[in-house]
Amino acid sequence: MRASTLLSILCSITAAWLAPRDAYSDPPIKIGVVSGLTGIAAKWNHFQNNGIRLAQEEYNSAGIPVEVIFEDSQTMGAKSISAFNKLIEFDRVDGVIGADFGFAVAPLIPLANRRAKLLVTLSLPQDTYCQKSNGYFFSLASQFELSRPTFEAYFAKHPEIKRAAMFIFDDPEWGASYQAIWSDVAAKAGVSIVNTFLSNDPNPDFRSIVLRSLAKKPDLLMLAHEPITFSKAVAASGYRGPILSANNYLEVLAGHEDVGEISRHVTIADPIVRDEFANAYRARFHEPPFLEAYSGYEAVRVVVKALLADRVHPHTALRALRYQGVAGEIDFTGPSCAGNHTRWGLFQIENGSLLRIE
Repeated sequence: MRASTLLSILCSITAAWLAPRDAYSDPPIKIGVVSGLTGIAAKWNHFQNNGIRLAQEEYNSAGIPVEVIFEDSQTMGAKSISAFNKLIEFDRVDGVIGADFGFAVAPLIPLANRRAKLLVTLSLPQDTYCQKSNGYFFSLASQFELSRPTFEAYFAKHPEIKRAAMFIFDDPEWGASYQAIWSDVAAKAGVSIVNTFLSNDPNPDFRSIVLRSLAKKPDLLMLAHEPITFSKAVAASGYRGPILSANNYLEVLAGHEDVGEISRHVTIADPIVRDEFANAYRARFHEPPFLEAYSGYEAVRVVVKALLADRVHPHTALRALRYQGVAGEIDFTGPSCAGNHTRWGLFQIENGSLLRIE
C-alpha cells in the first residue's frame, strides 16, 4: 500500500473518531404551515411566519436540518383543509403549524385526530378545543386570561374613567375573549359599558359607528377590532380621549399607516418578549416583531423539540415539554392543550416606536 493512501485512510479514521457522537443523522424534519398568506389575515400572519422562519434558520445553523413548507389558506376554513391534506399526503410533513385566525384552523383539529398528525396552532386558546382533540392538537395562542392583571392595573391607574364603549370583532375566540375580560374588569372597577359594537366585518365603516358611540359620552374607547379605519374615524370625530386596545393595534405601526395624532392616545396590551428575541428578529427582517411573531417562533421550537424526543409519537413527547420561552413559560405538562403562558404589559406609541409603560 502506498504511503499516501495509508495516510489518507488514517486521517479519515481520525476525523470520524473526533466527530461529535451526537451529530444529527436522521432525515430532515419537515414542518408544514397552514397560513393565510393572502386574505384578511395576511398582515398578521406575515409576522408569525417570519418568526417561524427565524426559528428554522437557527436550527439549520445549529446542524439540525428543518424544512418548512408554507401553504396558503387564504384565511378560509375550506382552503385550510385542502392545504392540510396536501401537506400530509404530498409533502409528507412530520407536523403541522396552523398560523391563521381561529375560525380558519379549527377545522384542522378533527383532521389531525383522524390522521394521527401533530397540529400546533397559534390561535384557539380556549380549553374547549382540547376536548375535541385525541391528543394531537396543541395551542400556542396567548392566554387571554393572563392579560387580566394588566387591564386591572390600567383601570386602577385611571379612577377618573367611569364610562366606556367597546368595539369588538365578533368571533368566538379572539374578540369574545377580550369582551368577556374587559366587561368583567370594568365592572369590578366601577366602570359602566355604555355601548358595545360587535361585528365580524373585518373592515367596517367606523365613521357612523364611532359617532353613535360617542353620543353616549364614554370616557374611554376599548378596541379589539380593525385599528386603522377605526383610528381615522376617531380622528375625524374630534375625540381625543384615551383608547385602550388589544395588541392588534400594532397593525398601525406595522403598515406605517398615518392615523393622525390618535395613536398618541392609545394604550396597548401586548405580551412582553425578551430582548434577545426582539433583537434577533430585527436583525434578520429589519422590522419589529409585531403581531405575535414570538408564537410562530415558539411553534417551530415546540414541534422540533417534540420530534427530536420521539419521531414516531411526537404528540406524546410534547406532553412532557416545559421550558422558558421568549414571551413566557412554555408548559404542556398540565391538563390543558394550551401551553403558552405569556407575560403581558401595557405599551404606548411614541415617535413611531413602542414604549412599555407598565
